[in-house]
Amino acid sequence: MTTAIDLNHQKIMRLSICLFLAMTLCVCAQNNSSPVSRTNWINGTSPTSKQRLQSLTSVPPEYRKEALGLIIQEANDIAQKLNLPEELPITESNLVEAYITPPRMVKIGFGNITTSNYVYYVTVGDKFSSLVRTDSNRVRDELKQKHSLPVSQMDTNAAYQLATQWLAAVSIDVNALNRDCNLTIRAWTPEGEGSKNFIPLYRVYWTEKSGGGRGGVAGVELIEPTKILQQLYVKKSEYILRPSLQITNLDLTSPTNSWFRGGMLIRPQ
Repeated sequence: MTTAIDLNHQKIMRLSICLFLAMTLCVCAQNNSSPVSRTNWINGTSPTSKQRLQSLTSVPPEYRKEALGLIIQEANDIAQKLNLPEELPITESNLVEAYITPPRMVKIGFGNITTSNYVYYVTVGDKFSSLVRTDSNRVRDELKQKHSLPVSQMDTNAAYQLATQWLAAVSIDVNALNRDCNLTIRAWTPEGEGSKNFIPLYRVYWTEKSGGGRGGVAGVELIEPTKILQQLYVKKSEYILRPSLQITNLDLTSPTNSWFRGGMLIRPQ
C-alpha cells in the first residue's frame, strides 16, 4: 500500500543535505581558485572549502539545546492532544534519536525527534507538520495477516470523522482543506479493487484540485475501529494554524557564536 509519508523521510532529508553540501564544495573549490574578493573573512583572509562546509553544517551547542527543547515541547503538546501511546512527558533522556537542522540550512526544516513510538517532524514553515509511527510496517503486516474483513463492514465515514478530529486537535485547518482540496478516503484492499475483503487501514487525504488526484496536501493514515494513528502530515504551511518555532533566547553576542552570512563570517556586534 502506498503511504502518504515516506517512512524513510529522515534519510531522504539527510541525503538532500549531502547533495547540497557536495554542490557547495564544488562552488567553494572554484571560489578558492580565484582572487580574494567579496568573500573575505572579517580578518581579511579567504575561507577554505573546509571552513565553508563547517559553517554550513555546524549546529552550535546553544542552538541545538534551544531547538531541541522547542521540538520536545511541541511533541508533548501533540502527543497529549492526540492521546498518543507515549510516556509523558517526552524528555531528551527518553528519545531514540534527534535531528536538528543546521541553522544555515533551515529551508529544509527545523528538525525532528524520535521516541520508541513516533517520529515528530517540524518541517513545513518551521511548524509541526507530520507524525509517523515507528512500527508502521510491522503493524501493517500484522493487519494483513489477521484482520481481513468483508467489504460490507467498511466505514469510510468513521475514518473521516476520526481523521478530521485529530487534525483539528492539533490546529490543522480542516475547513480550509475541504474548501480548497479534493478529499479521498480509501481502505486497504491488498487484492485490488473489486476485492470482497479489506484491511481496516484507512487513508484520508486531500489533494490539489488541479492535480488530478496527485499533489498531496494533507492526510491521515489510521486503523479503525481500534483508533490507532499511523501517520499524519500537512505539506502546506497555510493549513497549519500552529505557530512557527523560533529561537529567541539564544545569546548571539557570545564570541563563540559565529554565523556565516553572504560569504563572510560574522560575529554579531
